[in-house]
Order: sequence, then structure tokens, then C-alpha cells
Amino acid sequence: MPRVPVRLRRRLSALALAALAWGAQAQTEDLSPVHLDLVRPYIQAGRWVWMGDSFAVPTRRRVPFASLLTWPLERVGAVAVGPQSTLAMATPVDGTARWVRSEDGYVLGRGTSREEPMGVPVYRLLEADLPVGDTRFARLIVDREALADGNAGAAGRALSGDATVRPLLFEQDEAGARGTVRLGESATPLGTPGFRLGRPLGLGFGSRLASDLRADLSAPGLAHLAGVVVAGQPGHTAQFLADVSWSTTGFATDDAPAPPDRVKQFRTEHLANYLQATTLDPAQPSVVAFYLAPEPRPAEGVAETVRVAVARVRDAFQKAGLPRPVVLLVHSHAVETESVARAETVAFGRGLREVARADPEVAFVSLYASTGGVVFDGRPEAVAWLQREGWAELSYGTHTDGRDGPLRLVADERGALLDDRRLHPTEAGAAFFSAVLYQTLTAESRARGGVAVRTVLFPNPAFRGARVTGAGSDLPIYDVLGRLVGRTGVDGTFSAPRAAGVYIVGRTPLIVQ
Repeated sequence: MPRVPVRLRRRLSALALAALAWGAQAQTEDLSPVHLDLVRPYIQAGRWVWMGDSFAVPTRRRVPFASLLTWPLERVGAVAVGPQSTLAMATPVDGTARWVRSEDGYVLGRGTSREEPMGVPVYRLLEADLPVGDTRFARLIVDREALADGNAGAAGRALSGDATVRPLLFEQDEAGARGTVRLGESATPLGTPGFRLGRPLGLGFGSRLASDLRADLSAPGLAHLAGVVVAGQPGHTAQFLADVSWSTTGFATDDAPAPPDRVKQFRTEHLANYLQATTLDPAQPSVVAFYLAPEPRPAEGVAETVRVAVARVRDAFQKAGLPRPVVLLVHSHAVETESVARAETVAFGRGLREVARADPEVAFVSLYASTGGVVFDGRPEAVAWLQREGWAELSYGTHTDGRDGPLRLVADERGALLDDRRLHPTEAGAAFFSAVLYQTLTAESRARGGVAVRTVLFPNPAFRGARVTGAGSDLPIYDVLGRLVGRTGVDGTFSAPRAAGVYIVGRTPLIVQ
């Protein structure tokens, strides 16, 4: 393959460069994207269900939640989170409630005749064993400031309009006396076993809502808070099913948790019940995004397990009466821990990619590949990569010149975007990786590290010689070998090349048929 000049390397996008490099590497290291066209139509107004381990819990230090900040979303319409998230936090009071944790086996009603496991990772379910009468068992704080500095939040389009917060309840089988669980002034009769949404309580226009969680029981019984659904005007919906130390095996296993060896697993019907209960619009298309830390397993074993996990997700959506989802497998950024080496990270990505290659309804993307396999722990190559690829600063939402200022990933963070374990991202790191993820998903161009307005070429694919619109003014057009074959006009239009193939217009791929 011809050598790509240094000048050209600086002008092509990270995706295009990766494609050139992958062509010269062994197939065992091919981590190029697969089927991303499945995902792109659902970014702005789809329902995104993030499933994973500690890499996907709903905090600002994780890539999935950070996507609500850095992605140029027209509107954040709804967010469903467990009771211990950045957006909504429940605090037990009066000694009547406890957290149901994965470390304890997800056992509800522990030590009582009503003991039963429920493994869906809502992070984390709050259980109250209550006496007769009206009892205050928790304090809930919904903090809209968690999204205020993001793109949609800064524009007033995050959970906007007549926003509401609705409690997500779970009632186990044989839970005891029927009663009422209240959120503020809103009362919700406990119904059939499983997840269900309570009645909405207005969020108002303030940044925070603090409300008591109360139960009024006619006999002693259990009340469970599995989180909340905060909703405004229709738009991008995000929900998070993740907890610490989960694995692909756990998501593939259709069974109740069984401590101590098989704690992190759940029944498919519980997932279906959760999906049904948190559905605001049954017609809204869904993307289920798996995002887990790399596992030290052979690629073949990873692929076999993930295929089963994907099948379970589809089964759960069908049981819930919902349209079949698109599945996105996200290969994480590079990590460097005692248990996971670089070769194992690559093998994990290969296993995920193999699933997508064999399934036309599964997409794959690798943050590891999109960031050159660099470990962003402050080492010199991390700083050099950020400077070379235009990520020295990251602009989004209020983090722009003239407001809070961009995140200075080199000057302030010095390329250290991971925690001390070189595993999880910092808050700035989560913003960075989520912005890289958006760019990779959409073949996005950037300006000074900020997520810019999407470049949309039309038509794309285009026939040879067809007139193409939507590009920027006077942009170079390269073929896959890095050869300059033309430039766009001052009005952003151009004629598609006469030879079929893939071309890069500025930073945007164009397929010519």
C-alpha cells in the first residue's frame, strides 16, 4: 500500500487513517466499524438502552451518560436511571430502607419468608421493609444540573417543557400486603408483580426537585424503588442497565441470581417487564448498546457468548411487545490493568466485531481503534495523540470560548483521562471518549476538538458522475489510497468521481457506485 504523506495524514479523519492502516495489518487486529448505518438514523430521536458493567453506570464519569452531554442532540427527551445515578439520587432515611446490591446477590426481602432474587442491574434498587401506616422511607433528589452544561442542556432542550419525574417501582411475588407508594403528592397503587411506572410528578423549571418517598400500607410489607423516569418533550431517550463487575456471560444467562457464584444474571422476563414499564412511546425505535470492560477471554468465546446475549435482548423486546431493536456493540478505550493486557483488549474487540459481521442487525464500533490503541494515562504518546489528532481541547455545550471554556485535555488534564487504575475514565475522559464515539458513529468532522454540525452528503451512495451536495467549500476529495482526486466547489457541491469506490470528502466518507 502506498505510504501516506505526513501532510495528508493530518488532513484525513481518524476513521480514514484507520481504514488505511487496517488494510496493512493482519486480519486478527481488524477492529474497523461494522453496520454503523443501522445506528445513525436513531441518534437524535431513538431510545438508547445502555447495558453493561461499571463502564456503563449512569454517572458523568462514564461514556454512555456523557453522550447526553457531548453529542449534538436536538433534544434529550427522557432519561431512565436507577436510584444511585448522577441525575437522580435516592437517600434512605429513618433506617427503614436498604440498597439491594449486586455484591449481596440482588436478593429482595432478605431474611424473610418473601425472599426472592431480581437481577436486572438497575443500579441500585432501594428496598424498604415497612410497618403499617404512612412511612417516609427515602428522599429523592432529581438534579437537572447534571445535564445543564451539555449541548442540549445549554440550549434549553434537555428534559424541557412540562417535564415530569415518575417513580419506577418493583413488586416481588408474594410481597405481602397491598398498599400505596407515594412520590411527593403522587400516589401509586402497587399492582401486579414486576416493574411499573408510578404517576408523574411535575419537575417544574427549577434545576432540582427534592421529594419524599412515602408508603402507606395496611399491613407490614415491602416497597421497592427501582429508579425514576424523567421525561420532557419527545427526543433522544436514554436508559441504563449496568452494575459493577458484570460480564457478557451474565447478560447471556437466562436465570435468577444464585449467590455466591452466579450473582450477576437475570431472567429474560424481568428484562421484558422492565422494558415494557419504561416505554413512553411504543413506536420509538430502539438501540441496545452493550458497553463493557474488556474481558480476558479468547475472541471465539466472546463471540459465542455475545450472540446469546443479543438473542436474549431480542426475545425480551418481543415479549414486551416492542419493535425489534438495533444492537450496537461498543469496544471500549484502551485499558492497562493487571488482569487485562493489550492483546486481550484487542481479542475482546475481535469477538464483538465477529458477531456484527455475521449479523446484519448488529453494529460494532471500537473506541480502542478510533483512538489508536493509546492508553490515556498521561504518558507522552497520549499527549502526542491528542495534539496530532486535534483533541487538545474539547468544546461542547457551555464548555466553549466565551462561556465556561473548552475542556483542555492537554494543557489541564495533560493527557491523563483515566483513573489511577488505568481503567475507568475521569469526567473529562468520559466526555472525550463519548465525543470520539459520536464522531466515529457519524463520520463526523470536528473543529478544535468540538463536536460540530454533521456533514451530510446527498446522495450518498452516489452514482458515478452524479452531482453531490452538502459538503463544505473547497474541500479536498481523496480516494482510499490517499490520492487527491478533486475538490468541492465554493457552494459545497461537486461531481462524484467516475470510478466506483469509497472516497473521503474533507472528513466524510462518500460511496460511489
